Amino acid sequence: MVVLTAVSAACYVAVVLPFKVAVIIPGLTEVRPGAAIPVLFSFLFGPAAAFGAAFGNLIADMLGGMLGIGSLFGFVGNFLYGYIPYSMWRALRGTTPPGAKGIADWLLIAGIILVSCMAIATVIGWGVDLLGLAPFAALGNTILLNNLLSSCVLAIPLLALTYRRVEHAGLLWHEIMEETVADKSRWRRIGVVLLAAGTVSGIIIGNVISLGFVGTGFAADGLVGAGSSTLLGLGMLPSIALIFLACALL
Repeated sequence: MVVLTAVSAACYVAVVLPFKVAVIIPGLTEVRPGAAIPVLFSFLFGPAAAFGAAFGNLIADMLGGMLGIGSLFGFVGNFLYGYIPYSMWRALRGTTPPGAKGIADWLLIAGIILVSCMAIATVIGWGVDLLGLAPFAALGNTILLNNLLSSCVLAIPLLALTYRRVEHAGLLWHEIMEETVADKSRWRRIGVVLLAAGTVSGIIIGNVISLGFVGTGFAADGLVGAGSSTLLGLGMLPSIALIFLACALL
């Protein structure tokens, strides 16, 4: 698993780094087809993909000249991005191969990818807005759409092509870890529900506050003199807490 973590990080850097020149928001994000890598590797390598995505993104920021305080939230967000796909699949399907139930499985995988993309967008968008580096509506939505497009277009077909080959090589995460999943399935399913609630509410609340629909009158009465970043930081805090609680249950 340590080796697979290094492989995941190296592949992420190798695919992400060349696109650092295709900047969308200077110093924060760029066109990122490499966003498919953590999702693909998550279904294959499990926890190794989570650590690989976190360290890979940090290294790419360092080498691409984007390293800053916002990279701390990038580290956490990318860890969740690589952690959620395999953990949600484990909660709902155990160690069943993707596609075993036909189109229903691939629709479920698309839904899992959506939740993963909302999670990374919520965490990074919240943190960067809180630091005053970029508004949530700009960065959060960019990350969501960027990662969702790359993952659906690239990760799903690559998963269909590679899963059986990796399985035959004995490199799937559950083959290496020899983990049983039945004993915690109830808590994990609760975690799935809480995670969906946390990510959806985070995206909605973040956009509502960031776009200025909330911030005057009753909503700001307790935050006299506070900036919009403070209001957004506090308003999204329950969603952020829910996401981390859900991931702990998964």
